[in-house]
Amino acid sequence: MNEKKELRRKYLFYRKLLTKKEVLRSSYDIFLQLKKLLFIWNKTYYHIFLPIQKYNEINTFFITNFIFQKGKYITVPYSNFHRISIDNCLFDRKTILKNNKYGIPEPVQKHIISPSFIEVIFVPLLVFDLKGYRIGYGKGFYDRFLTLCKKNVLKIGLSFFNPIDCIPSIHKNDLMIDIGITRNQIYFLGKKNFKNIPNNNHNHHQTNY
Repeated sequence: MNEKKELRRKYLFYRKLLTKKEVLRSSYDIFLQLKKLLFIWNKTYYHIFLPIQKYNEINTFFITNFIFQKGKYITVPYSNFHRISIDNCLFDRKTILKNNKYGIPEPVQKHIISPSFIEVIFVPLLVFDLKGYRIGYGKGFYDRFLTLCKKNVLKIGLSFFNPIDCIPSIHKNDLMIDIGITRNQIYFLGKKNFKNIPNNNHNHHQTNY
């Protein structure tokens, strides 16, 4: 088993051990950290994954409800497992969701819009490192999807677990996140310059590589 697969197995196991109450509490704490990033809430289009509850994924409905209150647009993924691709579907308060065979909540009626509209994307992951690389599920859905988005899209990863120093065996096409959020801290990562951000006076962790 290579090191990436071992990390994936390890953090899937750690997440499985969380109780439903811990998942809910930690998800809310992550949302509270996210609210501190005032500069991200002046955008219009946000893409976010919806939680697979049986896998104890982060409950992102705290975030979607907050975005709805601001009158913004949300898109969610509709996964095609044959093409290993994602359709970018509009999501609002009236959208009816149904779990697919993998337990992923998806819109019953697909209203697809171009990924080029997306300004902020919340990326699913198990753990990230201090360079901005992530361990996902290993299928590459979001690595492919990001190539369809505009280059300056802001990529935010949400994690129950603290970042690790370095993910091994990185591939040149591996997705890097710009900001990582845990329940206790915000990490500015990757290559974007976050200095002199307006309305962002909190003390966060800045990594420089």
